Amino acid sequence: MSLDGAFRVILSGLAAVGLEPEAVCSAAGVDPRTPQDATLPFGPAALARVLAEAERTTRDPLLGLHIAEHVPARGVLAYLARAQGTVGDGLRAFARFAADAWGADDVVQVAERDAHAVVELRVDPALSRHIVEFLMARTAILLRRSGASAAEVGFQHAPGAAPREYEHVLRCTVRFRQPTNCLTLHAEDLARPLRTANPEAAAALAAGMTRAPAPTTTVAARLAAVIDDALARGERPDREVLARTLGMSGRTLARRLAAESEQFSDVVDRVRRRLAERLIAETGFDVGEIADRVGFADPAAFGKAFRRWFGVSPSSFRARRSAG
Repeated sequence: MSLDGAFRVILSGLAAVGLEPEAVCSAAGVDPRTPQDATLPFGPAALARVLAEAERTTRDPLLGLHIAEHVPARGVLAYLARAQGTVGDGLRAFARFAADAWGADDVVQVAERDAHAVVELRVDPALSRHIVEFLMARTAILLRRSGASAAEVGFQHAPGAAPREYEHVLRCTVRFRQPTNCLTLHAEDLARPLRTANPEAAAALAAGMTRAPAPTTTVAARLAAVIDDALARGERPDREVLARTLGMSGRTLARRLAAESEQFSDVVDRVRRRLAERLIAETGFDVGEIADRVGFADPAAFGKAFRRWFGVSPSSFRARRSAG
């Protein structure tokens, strides 16, 4: 994901706070096709104008922070980090490839200092405050979902509103006018295993990013990531809700999936199948709990789907894996 791609994630997040990205772009003097057309240029100056217009519309001085609360992790770099085995591996993979993907050296630094680990975001000080707050908040939130927690977040800029709102969202001590934008966590959290670990996907993504710049992520792949995120939060996949997360309407999502010869139900089915296979094989959860985690209302419906996927019942599948 290029830095342009990172900016588009923030742009699509406007829908999560009740705004129409196309309308905000138009009001800010940015091509309204930008949210749907990745071939159009979209840099920090354009995003700053869009966010300034969005702040004016919503009267929310902490717009970037609040967008971060509602959008899932997306993009090749995010997928790569989440596929690693541990929190530390994910952070280090993100830092290792961010320089190439974003076209800037040392943009993310991870260092261990005594009993703490520090994640430092090195960006142009002139970058919009909303962008910096979004990036730092997303990191803190994703760490929290992985079982780790930020102990402290530092920003180079002054607070845009009451500091207590920052602490409410970030759930840690927040300091301003610091030398760098950084997040501190306990060093022991680096060893925490990631629920989304997928060694095969991690290796393939890393190899692809090493060989050449990653291709534009398909809508189906982006949808799969937000479905996975919804299931992790205990939510059922809803087309309209997930479409808004991706910055589009349900009808637009269906049309763009069709252009890739995909359907919403098929993408949901693939995500559920992959998650079910991993949970059956790698955890001790009972079938009822796995059914709930995969998004089924009852174990019977899950069992029927599982037999369709693998030709055997969940218990038989687990027994075979254990015997092998």
